[in-house]
Amino acid sequence: MSTTRLLKKGSRDPLVLDIQTKLLALGFALPRFGADGGLGDETLAAYGAFLVARGLRAAGDELPGAITPSGMAAIDAAVQAQTPPPGNYFDERANHPHAGRSTAQPFRSWAKTTAVVLHQTATKLGESPARWRPVPIHLGITRAGKIIQLYDFTEVCNHANGLNGRGVGIEIDGYFAGVEGRLETLWQPDRKNPVRKPMDLPAAQRDAARAAVAWIVQVVAANGGRITHIHAHRQSSAERQSDPGSLIWKEVGLWAQSSLGLSDGGAGFVVGSGLKIPKEWDPRYAANRY
Repeated sequence: MSTTRLLKKGSRDPLVLDIQTKLLALGFALPRFGADGGLGDETLAAYGAFLVARGLRAAGDELPGAITPSGMAAIDAAVQAQTPPPGNYFDERANHPHAGRSTAQPFRSWAKTTAVVLHQTATKLGESPARWRPVPIHLGITRAGKIIQLYDFTEVCNHANGLNGRGVGIEIDGYFAGVEGRLETLWQPDRKNPVRKPMDLPAAQRDAARAAVAWIVQVVAANGGRITHIHAHRQSSAERQSDPGSLIWKEVGLWAQSSLGLSDGGAGFVVGSGLKIPKEWDPRYAANRY
C-alpha cells in the first residue's frame, strides 16, 4: 500500500479506503463514518492513535494533518505482522457476515486484546471452510487440523459473554465431555435419549489449536499488545459448564500456560455467572468442584 504520495485532509484517493480498512483491522475505530474513502478528522485521529501506539508519535501531539508515506509503511508492517501460521490456514473473513460482532464496541485496541478463550463446538461442523461462515468466532479448528479465520483479532464478537471485550475465541470442532470418563458431563441434544459418545482429540487438531494460540500471542505482541491469559468459556458462563471440556483444557489450555506463560486467572477466577476451573481439569485447584 505505501507510496511516495502524501495524503492530505480531504483527500478521496483510493488509498484512503485501503488505509481505513487496515486501521479498523488493527483495532483503531472509525465509529461515525467507517471506511468511507474520505480522509477526514476521524481517520486522521485513528491514524494518529496508531502512530502513538507504535511509538512513532507523542501522545500529546496535535491531530495529524496528513498521512505520510512512512506512516503508510508502518501500517503495512503492522498488517503484515498478522501473516497467518504456516500449514492448513483458510481465511474466511471476507465471506463471513460478521453478524456476531458487537454493535456497542465493534473493534478494540491491541492493548485491550489480552486473552484467548477456548470453546468446543458441541457439534461437528466438518472440514469445509464455508460451513464455518455463520459461526461468531475468531478461529475455528477442524478435526483434520485446519485453522479457519472468521474475524479479525481486534473485532469484538459475541462468543464468550463477559470475556468478549478482551478475548480472541477459538472453537475446536467436536463434542467433548466436561470430564473425560463421565458420560453424564457430555452435552446431549436430547437429555432423555442420549445417543452421542465423547469424541477424541486427534493429534492434528490438538497441534493446530496450539499453533493457533501461539500465533495469536505473536500477532498481538507484534502490534504492541500482550496476551496474558487463556480462559475456558465456562469461566464466563454457568451455561457452558463443559466448555471446552477437560480433554481440550488439559491438551491446549494447560499447554499454553506451561509453554507460553499464560494464566487462567487462578483458582477463583470467574467473570459474571462463570464457573471456576475444576479440579478434574487442573489438579492445582483441588477445592473446585465440577
